[in-house]
Amino acid sequence: MIKAVKSTLKINFTTLSINALQNDHSHIKRSLSRLIESHTFSKSPVNRELLKYLVSCSLKGEKPKEFQIAADVFGKKYDPDKEVNVRVYMHNLRKKLEEYYAQEGQEDELIFELPKGQYAIHFNHSPIKSLKRKVYRFSPWLAASSLLLLIGILLFQLVISSNPVTIDFWKAFFAGGHPTKLILGDHYFYRGPIPSSDKGSIRDSRINSDQDFDAFLQSHPELVGHMEKTNLTYINNQAPIGLFYLMQVFGGGHFSLKMDYSSRIKIDDFRDQNLLFVGSFKTLHELKSTVEKLGLTYRIEETMLEYHTADTTLHFDNRSTDYLNYEHAVVAQFELPDKRQVLFFLCDNDIGNMALLKYFTDPLKMKPFNKQLKALKSSNFKAVFEVKGEDRTDFNIRLIRMDALPSNMAEIWP
Repeated sequence: MIKAVKSTLKINFTTLSINALQNDHSHIKRSLSRLIESHTFSKSPVNRELLKYLVSCSLKGEKPKEFQIAADVFGKKYDPDKEVNVRVYMHNLRKKLEEYYAQEGQEDELIFELPKGQYAIHFNHSPIKSLKRKVYRFSPWLAASSLLLLIGILLFQLVISSNPVTIDFWKAFFAGGHPTKLILGDHYFYRGPIPSSDKGSIRDSRINSDQDFDAFLQSHPELVGHMEKTNLTYINNQAPIGLFYLMQVFGGGHFSLKMDYSSRIKIDDFRDQNLLFVGSFKTLHELKSTVEKLGLTYRIEETMLEYHTADTTLHFDNRSTDYLNYEHAVVAQFELPDKRQVLFFLCDNDIGNMALLKYFTDPLKMKPFNKQLKALKSSNFKAVFEVKGEDRTDFNIRLIRMDALPSNMAEIWP
């Protein structure tokens, strides 16, 4: 009975959203502009023109025939013997749309669909993605509450924990006498047009820093004046949950620990400190070049992790399904000549770091890992893990590969 009620509510909400959105021509046109300027459509001028034409017809309530499409888009006279060409173009456009929404358009709130056998674009609205975008409007309060939550977890663990470090992997952070700075990866926001307002806070996975923002506007000058930078950022669920696990290791006054967000730090800040980074590849900010020098590259639009070694490059696809959270997460650690430690926990979605930090703070699970690390004969390493889970608390994590990093890392770190 409960499931039936939930389904009914979802259908009603979706239907209302679609009806409202179809009347919002400006939002549809903005979505169209983003789509045809995407990498997927960048080398397909025919598909771009065809899509613009079909969207225009749909907004007017028109359903064009094959001969109209042939004449209006391709400048051809109608020929029954060649009408199959229009169908071929439609087939190609349908494939391009599927490709776009499987890669660059995964977070798009409005989906353009071209059903088989039809020549009209359907505008399908995702209520969940819409809700996420609306939540962004309240992101200043979310950022403040997340910071308070983090401080609360820190204080709680500092007060109740009094056990020394028992996991060998973490002892190097205390042996050198250097303070540790914990950096939490935070996501970049800018302000721009949103469906419910002229300006609102927006998160775009392609824009992750002021530099990315400037480069985007440089390539899209028509958006100058419609988009602006903000000082607003936010953190995902992985940060407070991961911090909870870390405090089981670092709690109890056995350490000197500071905390900050990745958007506010410079590499030079760590000349006399250990670094412990927890975040996604999208939130590295100034640390991105360091991670890439370690042979770890993340292609955001393709959700693809590139793991480089001396003789090969491995590719790991991070696409999840509707029923299974699935991704590849990375750990990379190296020691500097003065015994300072640099450690990265990196993922795409929350599940990766949540699973990693649970794993790396579990004494029983870390015993076999420490044996493999000793067999590597290097304290400088990078490793990739496969993480699967049906929800955010039940994980299946498996080490896929571990490789040694150079012993002297002073060239890439201050």
